[in-house]
Amino acid sequence: MLMLLPFLLFVFLVAVITFVGYRVLLRPSGGLDQLRTPAGAAESPAKSKGMNALPDLLEKMGGLMPVSPQDIELTRAELEAAGLRSRRAVTVLYGVKMAVAMTLFALDLIFRQQFIPNPILSTVSIIGLPILGYTLVGFVVDALITHRADEIRLGLPDALDMMVVCCEGGSALDQAILKVSQELKTVHPAIAEEFAIVNFEMLAGQSREAALRNLATRSREPELRKFASILIQTDRFGTSIMETLKAQADFMRVRRRQIAQEKASKVGVKIIFPIFFFCFPAMLIVVAGPGILQLMKNLFPMMRQVH
Repeated sequence: MLMLLPFLLFVFLVAVITFVGYRVLLRPSGGLDQLRTPAGAAESPAKSKGMNALPDLLEKMGGLMPVSPQDIELTRAELEAAGLRSRRAVTVLYGVKMAVAMTLFALDLIFRQQFIPNPILSTVSIIGLPILGYTLVGFVVDALITHRADEIRLGLPDALDMMVVCCEGGSALDQAILKVSQELKTVHPAIAEEFAIVNFEMLAGQSREAALRNLATRSREPELRKFASILIQTDRFGTSIMETLKAQADFMRVRRRQIAQEKASKVGVKIIFPIFFFCFPAMLIVVAGPGILQLMKNLFPMMRQVH
């Protein structure tokens, strides 16, 4: 049974690497193939069914979860902040939580006799591991939210600079937002997506103020919320948009430089622990190792002769 654990770990790692490679490398090429397909051509039913088998299964599992409407709305807001805006993203997320919890429960039942002989610890593990797996998925979502907020913060000064250029060229604010969403799609996809949603909402009939308020509500980045509030106030009071965008762009650029300097000043403290636990033992072995070996070679025989 102990020989089976490395094999299961190897299979798990292969599955994770395959899934990540499929999502990162193959899905963009699939989108290009879809663009090359004629408009009237339908996708193969077998291929569509095979690609959607796992999400459909997770969606069915998530639909079995007894979740209140308030929790669903809160989870949907968190997924939107992470950039996951599919209609079935909430149910798929709950399905993933249930699948991870069931997997850890099954692994605990299989290996509890070999690794957890204590009956008290086995009782705690059979309850705690599923709860831990259910909670870890939420931590992954929080990490995605933080990563997307960082991407938005890094791309916002460039977006403001482009908006300033567009407004100085005679474009209105709506056209500047549309231009930013088109031009920054490759460099800063997160901020381009947020601006594209604002443009779509205005095309759907919402006012500019309502679309900007929705932008501030969706995002978990404080700087983007400040930017949306400034644009709302500028539009309401009729002040100069170019001057406002220039001032906000300068502030964001200074703020980004200050954050970079703050992180650089923390490197000296953070690097102490890796040096102490990883580099220092190796240096100690290289420097003091020959002397210790010579000491053991010469001192131990002398100590035996004394006795």
